[in-house]
Amino acid sequence: MIDKNSPIPIYYQLKNDLIAKISEGIWKPGECIASERELCEVYGVSRMTIRQAIGELVQEGILLRVKGKGTFVCEQTFKQKDMMSFTEIVKQMGGKLKSEIIDFSKIQTPEDLSDIFSLEELYVITRKRIVDDECVALEKVYIPVDYCGYIDKEMLQGSLFTILEGFGYKVDYSKSSIAAVIMNAELKKIFNVDKEVPMLKIISKTYDLSNKMIFLEEAIYRSDKFTLEVNISRREGKLR
Repeated sequence: MIDKNSPIPIYYQLKNDLIAKISEGIWKPGECIASERELCEVYGVSRMTIRQAIGELVQEGILLRVKGKGTFVCEQTFKQKDMMSFTEIVKQMGGKLKSEIIDFSKIQTPEDLSDIFSLEELYVITRKRIVDDECVALEKVYIPVDYCGYIDKEMLQGSLFTILEGFGYKVDYSKSSIAAVIMNAELKKIFNVDKEVPMLKIISKTYDLSNKMIFLEEAIYRSDKFTLEVNISRREGKLR
């Protein structure tokens, strides 16, 4: 389990092994993991190494220390902090993703989108994003037909980024607006929950390397399952 001759730090090997155990369901969300003393015996490492590995997992929101009780597995959230597709985020977290296509059609560009899209026809793609049998997001995407050529429902099981890259567009950045959403009866049905859960609505315009907007997305996420990190810094007098 731990290779003490490896150039990879021991605490980092331990950290990855603990993550693997959580992913495999050996320790489930809400459950207490083994004590520091037990982990020392199992892995044959010092308590300081155990604490360093656990400390990083606590900082990353994977584990939670409760004084006097132990260390518990957190409910996992899917965290986006870079320009990644939802498919990539789930894969990185070790989740199992399924896309349920609710609507896939061509429409004439509606008047309220004519200032965004000058082309006549748009693909409209609405799909539920289901992670480990739990609906985490509802996405509605508008893409000009002329940008994509042929798309079918099977292709939409994966990443839109990958589809667009296949047609020569390299996703570069997006501009987004974020707002809280109150869960209503329709959203309860879509997300298959019987109680109110916190929701987050993100409207994003996504651009390629030539600053061309390639799609518009309106997405609603369960914010208890999805976290969007926004990094703001001031460099050379500009807010970025």
